[in-house]
Amino acid sequence: MLWVGAWAAAVVAAGWWRSHLAVEVPAPTVAASVATPNPGVGLAASLQGTRPDGRLHAGDAELVLSAELVRRFDYWLTAHGEKPLAAIRADIQSDLARELNPASSDRGLRLFDAYVAYKSELARLQPEPSGRMDADALGRQLQAIRTLRSRHFAADEVVALFGGSDADDDHALSRLRIAQDPSLTEAARRQRLQQLSAQRSPEQRAAETEPVLHLAVSDAVAEARARGADAAEVRSIRTRMVGADAAERLARVDADQAAWQSRVQVYLALRQSQPAEAATHKSTHFSPTEQLRLGAYE
Repeated sequence: MLWVGAWAAAVVAAGWWRSHLAVEVPAPTVAASVATPNPGVGLAASLQGTRPDGRLHAGDAELVLSAELVRRFDYWLTAHGEKPLAAIRADIQSDLARELNPASSDRGLRLFDAYVAYKSELARLQPEPSGRMDADALGRQLQAIRTLRSRHFAADEVVALFGGSDADDDHALSRLRIAQDPSLTEAARRQRLQQLSAQRSPEQRAAETEPVLHLAVSDAVAEARARGADAAEVRSIRTRMVGADAAERLARVDADQAAWQSRVQVYLALRQSQPAEAATHKSTHFSPTEQLRLGAYE
């Protein structure tokens, strides 16, 4: 059931919680930032040389509600920790005022306050206890998130800001339910998954296939190596699944990794037998960046 495992892992690998990342800000701090918008103290170091994500309007300074607005909020919130939330709010207030008319700017700032309050409360939401990737547990967790979100946004705002990510989450959850349904035969499972994918656009199908294919290739190679497959068989598996060019690139990655591991083992052996010479060997045979990587082995 290789593909089932790949799909279960891909739900997370593709970013199941990408739209639910929490901002751990105590509620009083959030309230204070809303009431007293301190002036910004300069662009955060992590944002220097970057441009804000997310398009806010269609060229007329009128705010367009979409996931792009959430992207803009998240762009500024990446500076949380470098700057106080009040300063980030002031940055966003200035940012919105530069691009939008006054009424739209005010509405955007109100939505930002709601977004921060939602994220702050989300940080305190208890995850469903589950020892595995369980569709029922994930479904309950997703419903809890949506219930929480409805307390901070109007219904039309939820659809505009989060509708796309909700549809992706629902689709991923449906796939996981099919993968974990013990009543389905292998053929029936594949048919149900194909029918589900047929409901998606070509762009959506490509986006969902990429992480799954990557995991499927990794699992197939791991299984082959576990039964003693040589490099030629591994290359054949990869060529069949992702094409000759990608298989060649992966083979080079394998070779580089094998060479690295060999060098590491020589160094570790020398470190055990001749500690005095190991330091010299390390400085002459490993670059400064590689020496940092060696720390994980030491």
